Amino acid sequence: MVQLKDSIVEVAYDLFATKGYEKTTIADIIKGAGASKGGFYHHFKSKEEILEKIIFASIESITAYYKEILEDTESTVVEKFSESFYRLNEVKKTSIKDWDKIKKLYIFKGNHLLLKRMGEAFERETADFYEKLIHQGIEKGEFHVNYPKQLGALWSREVIKFHQMSRYIFTGVKDNEDEFYDMLRFNEDLINSQLGIQGHKIHLLEMGDVYLQTMKKIVSERRL
Repeated sequence: MVQLKDSIVEVAYDLFATKGYEKTTIADIIKGAGASKGGFYHHFKSKEEILEKIIFASIESITAYYKEILEDTESTVVEKFSESFYRLNEVKKTSIKDWDKIKKLYIFKGNHLLLKRMGEAFERETADFYEKLIHQGIEKGEFHVNYPKQLGALWSREVIKFHQMSRYIFTGVKDNEDEFYDMLRFNEDLINSQLGIQGHKIHLLEMGDVYLQTMKKIVSERRL
């Protein structure tokens, strides 16, 4: 049975996507969820709070993936490092199916502050994850790193840059595939050398290419 709080969020999500965030009223949400005014305010103080919960749910799903990878005891840390890149791409491929709804959540006056907070949260969670993963690699003798915290922070920024650039390409905003692949080659060399791995053990170029082509296909099919 769907709890009232979850029902309110689901109804609000649909209303924000169809009517737009600014045109949706709390009264609309209460009516759609079949809730009372008191029931609504028991869970949420405002529609802004609901929007924040919806948007930050994507961060929570990514954090859950990170947790699974860190707790994996069967894979090598090198494999887990590669897996983390792939699994984040899987989250992105899932979210693209709802992109028409998702993008409308961001188009409203004053959204820059929320997007800034979301970006900071994603970078913080990603940096923390990679720092922990690097420590695992050091403990198992797979990585040789002097500054795991700093490398985790650096790599989180490169991951974010990868997803920004790939999104521009598969949505047709920019046609800079050569630059994209150069960035992948650079990062493949960078991370393998900084982790102290001999040879290219983490194959970012191959994974990045598969991801980009898959996303372009998904976007193309959605436009048909």
